Amino acid sequence: MPSIVACAKTTPPRDRVREVAAGLFADRGLDGFKMRDLAARLGVSVMTPYRYFENKEAILACVRAHGFACLADDLDGALGEGPLERRVAALAAAYGAFALAEPARYGLMFGPAPARSPGMADVRRQEARVEAAFTAHAQGLAEAGLTCAEPATLGRLLWSTLHGVAVLHLGGQLPQADLGEALRHAARALTLASAGPASTGPASAGVAA
Repeated sequence: MPSIVACAKTTPPRDRVREVAAGLFADRGLDGFKMRDLAARLGVSVMTPYRYFENKEAILACVRAHGFACLADDLDGALGEGPLERRVAALAAAYGAFALAEPARYGLMFGPAPARSPGMADVRRQEARVEAAFTAHAQGLAEAGLTCAEPATLGRLLWSTLHGVAVLHLGGQLPQADLGEALRHAARALTLASAGPASTGPASAGVAA
């Protein structure tokens, strides 16, 4: 998986401000973030970051939107075919690799942020892309007869479950667990639970595989 840094979608100077700001947010949080400290890390004047962002809330929104965009790209690339094990393994591997690549940024993406800050509309758009990617995974499972659940509902449950496992792992509550394996087992268990007692034929074959 390409790192978050590699998923640049904006102009180079704006990218530079965003990337340095992400590290500062990770170190100090929203309340401890100061524009003068950002300028010092960038090696520029205090006013330079304001050429690209209105304020620190706008920068945080950009960091979050960029992270969700990269996560959506990775999940889209993990859409697979074949039996259940192969599909959930691809999903778990993509999600786990993303969370492990830069855990501080992962935390920033899901942390609290002012609802009305500049740039939040873009955050919501990129979050919607992630949800759509999970729905697409669930839709593929449904089309293969591996689940009876409504795809949008199962997609949201998959995201919620994998996020919860990732947060516990990154927080040290699952220190001995391999995150990829934990995510794979969680996704598999949830999908099996959604298969329904009447599932036969292709569903049973996929689960057995």
